[in-house]
Amino acid sequence: MKRMKACLVAAILVSGAAHAYPIDVQVKTQGLDVEAEPKLLGEATVMRLINHEPFAIRCDVQFSNGPEIARTRKVTVEAGGDHIARFMPSREVVRMRVVVECWPAEGEADQQ
Repeated sequence: MKRMKACLVAAILVSGAAHAYPIDVQVKTQGLDVEAEPKLLGEATVMRLINHEPFAIRCDVQFSNGPEIARTRKVTVEAGGDHIARFMPSREVVRMRVVVECWPAEGEADQQ
């Protein structure tokens, strides 16, 4: 009976670890004060973008996991705010690559 419990616990741990994968992040901020925090939320890859600038910014967040077509999320992050960009892959992921590119929102930098 103890052996059965040990096998069950081991199977649960292995199945939980199978969904974890590394996330490679490349951030292109053009000198803006922006943070990009990658997270795994279940099977979804989530990027939290934090804007420390006194004006709004626009960001393109591109998620790529190899065999699937890269997906891009276009977001606006208000001054001093944050925004979540999420991607749910339809296939098993070995490694996720995320490219974040940000720039001042149209007309926002001119007002400063």
